[in-house]
Amino acid sequence: MTTAPATRRRELTLSMTGRELRQFLGAVLPHAGTDPAFPPLTAVTFDAEGASLYALATDRYTLGIARHRMAEGVSAPFTLTVAAATVQAIIRQIKPRASVRLTLTGEGLTIDQLDPQVTYRLPASGERPALPNWRVWFAERLAEKPAAVLTSAHGLALNPAYLARFRSACRDRLPLEMRPAGRHVAITCGEHFLGLIGPMDLSKTRAASGDPLDIWLPALTDAATADRTAA
Repeated sequence: MTTAPATRRRELTLSMTGRELRQFLGAVLPHAGTDPAFPPLTAVTFDAEGASLYALATDRYTLGIARHRMAEGVSAPFTLTVAAATVQAIIRQIKPRASVRLTLTGEGLTIDQLDPQVTYRLPASGERPALPNWRVWFAERLAEKPAAVLTSAHGLALNPAYLARFRSACRDRLPLEMRPAGRHVAITCGEHFLGLIGPMDLSKTRAASGDPLDIWLPALTDAATADRTAA
């Protein structure tokens, strides 16, 4: 169970189970980039404000934001950025039933698994967060009118490889919910996850090959007609 956080000298300490940690960070790690040429996109940003600790990662194609509720709020906002690949390697080692303590400071993140005792230390990346003002940025996207690609008569096209990243955000049998947000699609899962994915513009493909439903519909119609005739 989550315990109350303690803050002092830009330090935040909170406890959770290994399972909670895996769910929290596992929801956003698939969205982190892997190209070393763009360091801010290969990081996970921790952002504490009020009674919530957020984790955020993006590679510009998709964005994932997870929220972990804390028993008590922090007195001032707190932000830390660490390498996503290192976080990924660590949480694979954390036992789901173990008690875990997270300590965030300006120097980095410490993860203590208490049973059995193992300590992992991750230095701060030194990079600015990819989206330092993500709350304002996200709110602006949600306020935009849906782009034409989202209201196409042919429906919405999403890259299945990118869409699969959001599977890790699902838990407690909650569904993924989608809604238009400007040129993006906002994706939520309960109150613990918020994300974005960019749709594919198939206007050129449609011009060259047409709508796949134009091929499917005649076969469906013929089958329906045959079924009625047989009856």
